[in-house]
Amino acid sequence: MDQRYEHYTAMVEQWLAGRIGPGDEDTDGLRQVMAYSLMAGGKRVRPVLCLEFARICGGDPVKALPVACAVEMLHTYSLIHDDLPCMDDSDIRRGRPSSHKRFGQTAAVLAGDCLQAEAFAAVCDAPIGQAEKYRCCRILSRAAGAEGICGGQYMDLKAGPATAEKLAKTDRLKTAALMAAACAMGAAAAGAEEDAVSGAYRFGQALGMAFQCRDDILDNDGFCALLGREKCLEMTQEYTRAALEGLDGFEDTGFLRELTGRLSGRHA
Repeated sequence: MDQRYEHYTAMVEQWLAGRIGPGDEDTDGLRQVMAYSLMAGGKRVRPVLCLEFARICGGDPVKALPVACAVEMLHTYSLIHDDLPCMDDSDIRRGRPSSHKRFGQTAAVLAGDCLQAEAFAAVCDAPIGQAEKYRCCRILSRAAGAEGICGGQYMDLKAGPATAEKLAKTDRLKTAALMAAACAMGAAAAGAEEDAVSGAYRFGQALGMAFQCRDDILDNDGFCALLGREKCLEMTQEYTRAALEGLDGFEDTGFLRELTGRLSGRHA
């Protein structure tokens, strides 16, 4: 598994570095702000999932690479905006100053806006069919809007008492929706049938919920703070089982099964 994961991440890093290169002298500074967050490391889980679903659905991961990187650009935009004082107000991201602390709020907002636009441009530039591009753009747009990241962030900031139901819906929108989209977009980029695209989405949604529950345990936040560690562990296991069961309709899923176990049991 490790060799394939490293191969995928190397592909992603190289593509992203080439995409967000220098601009003209008037806008080069903005591109530097974009690159600061985009190239700050991270597990690159979402593009890896996208590439692997493209592969197991009969596609070429190289052709799906711009689609996978589009997911990562959208994810990075969401992190930049999440860190803003008007949102989650975080000064640190991945061990160094968050974008707005390093460059100021205006530059951070614009960098996030640009990365969101670049995400859709990347899908449009992918060497896949027009029908596949449309399906990928549609999936990504839903994950980005009120049915996904933006809706989840709105719920996260909305005043009111925390309940298990509210937390679950917030996590489905804010975290699981984009992970689900990454999986579905990989299948769609490969030209898979709708049943396979839907199956990939359901797998990603369950994995995203397991991933978030594990985060809650590590941070003593969310479900862990509300329901306790044991209940949160139980929920993580339930979502993990659902994700693994969702792979039964696919072939050659060893990589995804091992990755699922690692993500749901990680310690960082």
